Amino acid sequence: MMNKQMLILGLVLVTAACTPTSTAVPGLPSPAATRAAPPVQPDATALATTEAAGAPWLQVLSPQDEAVVTSQQVEVIGSAPPGSVVTVNDEILIANSEAQFKTMLALEEGPNLIEILASDENGNETSLLLTITYEP
Repeated sequence: MMNKQMLILGLVLVTAACTPTSTAVPGLPSPAATRAAPPVQPDATALATTEAAGAPWLQVLSPQDEAVVTSQQVEVIGSAPPGSVVTVNDEILIANSEAQFKTMLALEEGPNLIEILASDENGNETSLLLTITYEP
């Protein structure tokens, strides 16, 4: 009985040791790359796009990073693979069948950080960080 438990424990440890992990290699370019994703609006220009190997793509069309706004609310509009889970700060959204997501965020006076994270069913994630400044 004890040998069987040791064998199972050994298999678990070997399996865990063989699980691949991402490793940054100094001096090599980041695995993040950019590519165009399906536009949310026909005339919209991609403002922030990111993709990493195996991770879902993520595109933010509005607002622009470093934007200064005079409204206390800002609409975050973007796209990610259909069905992917998108988190905008603490709000959880699902990209629709046209690969779109959008939500309204309340802003505080001064700089506001907006973190947008897209994840797929395999646990792969892509994120972007925007800074939006609210000046009433």
